[in-house]
Parts: sequence; C-alpha cells; structure tokens
Amino acid sequence: MRRSLIIVLAAVLLTAGCGNPPPGVEVDGQRLPVVDIHLHAGTWDQLPPWFQDRVSERVPRGFKWTVRLLSDYNLSGKGILAELDRAGVSAGGVFALYSPHTTGLAPNEFVSEQVSIDPQRLYGFASIRVDQWNVDGEAQLAKFESDLANLDHMVGVKLAHAHQQFRFDDERYYRIYEVAGRLGKPIYLHTATSPNPGTRFEPPYTDPLYLEQAIQRYPETIFILGHAGWDSRDKTLKYVDACIELALRYDNVYMEPGALGARRAEAVLPDFLGRIKRANAAHKLIYGSDGPQFPTYAKSHLKAFVAGMQNAGFTTEEMRMILADNFSRVFGLPKFEVANNE
Repeated sequence: MRRSLIIVLAAVLLTAGCGNPPPGVEVDGQRLPVVDIHLHAGTWDQLPPWFQDRVSERVPRGFKWTVRLLSDYNLSGKGILAELDRAGVSAGGVFALYSPHTTGLAPNEFVSEQVSIDPQRLYGFASIRVDQWNVDGEAQLAKFESDLANLDHMVGVKLAHAHQQFRFDDERYYRIYEVAGRLGKPIYLHTATSPNPGTRFEPPYTDPLYLEQAIQRYPETIFILGHAGWDSRDKTLKYVDACIELALRYDNVYMEPGALGARRAEAVLPDFLGRIKRANAAHKLIYGSDGPQFPTYAKSHLKAFVAGMQNAGFTTEEMRMILADNFSRVFGLPKFEVANNE
C-alpha cells in the first residue's frame, strides 16, 4: 500500500506541469513577462526539526509521511521549474541558505547544481555562513568569494540577518558587502521579522535603517531590501516606509515584496501597494514571492499581487517594470519577452 502511494505521488509530481498557462500575465490586452526573484531550494534533511514541524503543519495527519518526498521535490530545481510553469513565470532567483538556527541550510554548491538544470530560467544567489564568525570568518569569506566567482550561474547574494542572527550595522561583516559589490553581485537582504523559530526581532536585525551606513560606504554594492519591510510575524507594514525612504534616497537600493501576495498579507497588500504608488517607487520594486512553499503558491501569490497593482492604479508600464524589467536592469540581463495577443 505504501509503495503504491509513493508511485501515485511521484506520478502526480511528474505531471504537475501539464496544461500550464502561457508565460506572463494578461494586463490590458498585453502579456507581461514575470520574473520571481525570491525562491528557495533545499532538502528535507537540511531543515532543522522545528522548521520541519512548521512545514508539516499543512499536511493532514495521515499523510505526514509524504512531507519528506514532497519537500525534496518542491525544493529541487525540477520542482521549482514546475512551480514557475504553473504560474506562467519566465524565470526565478533561487536562494542558498546558511541559517542553521532558524530555517536550515541550502549550500551554495547545492543551489548551483539546481539552477544548472535550466540556467536560462533559474539564477543562483549564494550565501555565507556567519554563525562562528570570530572563529572562521576569514575562511568563510574566502569561500564565499570563491563561490561567487567560480560556481556556475551565481548572479547575486542572499543574506537574512534576522535568521542568521547578525546585525545590519555590525562592521565585522561589512567585507561581505564589499566582496559582493566588487564582483558585481547584488545582495538580497531579508528585512523585518518572520514567524520562524530562532528569528531575532530587535531593530538592529530587522530595521533597514540600520543598513544605511553600509549603503553609503559601498555605493557600488546593490542592496535589495527583501519583503520591503513587511513584518510577517505581526502582519504589519512595520518597516515599509523606511524601505521606500532608502530606495528613493540611494541609487544602489531596491525593494522586493516577497510574501505580500500571500493569504496572511491580504489585509495589508492594498496599503503596501498604495504606498509604493504614491511614492512613485515602481522603478525600485523587484517582484518576488518567497516560494515555492507549496504547489501553486507562486501562482496564487502572483495573481493576488497583480490584482492588487491593478486596483492601486499602476500603469501597464509600471507593472512591467516591477514584474520583470527591474530585475533585468539590476542584474544586467536582457529584457524578458513573451508573446502578446494580437
């Protein structure tokens, strides 16, 4: 019986991409391309026990045994591509992860392998381990620079100060920013808090204004403020205004709205998009979802976010910038295009 269920689940996973929509989203008679900068890779065994429990919450009791199988597929390159296909998304950024005290590990080498499955659609973001910095910081920094320079298809950097438990303004880690800028790799940084166990909640780990000194010191380094200050633990737009302020003040600062199209953020999404629109900050927002999380998440997040932009009065060109063109510009890539209806 168990073997039969595994075969059935595998068949469902392998055929999940069938009947996918065409790439892009329909807006005012045009199909706009979409790039999702914020996607996670990994394996079940590299999630800490408390995070495994959180992932398992969505699964009915009698099917808990399937979580390992589903997670390993969903967080693989093939699973991420299937999720993008279901959403009509052209390409995505895939994050490495070194957060052993919160969300687990997804080593740079693993991410490089996953994005190599389709480097025209998947772009890797390397990370760095900092939990024993006073002991092995020099070695970790050397490996980080080597990985950025030598691993295949690494276009950027992912940091999560609240999860990795180091302050935005701790100058011991500023060389990470220097390396990224020198190698031309934009840095995505998680801002605000999350409900994950082990996350730091104090402002120096969550408030992007604590990054301002580093932003000023490293003007060649591009900083992308992840989640745009959305506090997913308290479900508030706690640091959104600070993110907008920094993005408009500095040429090397951008924002990303990961998880703001999720169900837990539906009450604040109109307010968030209204603030972006009123600030004329569409040119500083790079779309991301914080997926894949579960099958169809990328699709539902995108649908909610696009509807929110339409309701907030964004023009088609502003939406095109947010959904794809800003990513291409910041990462020095050709613009993504999709076929339009005539």
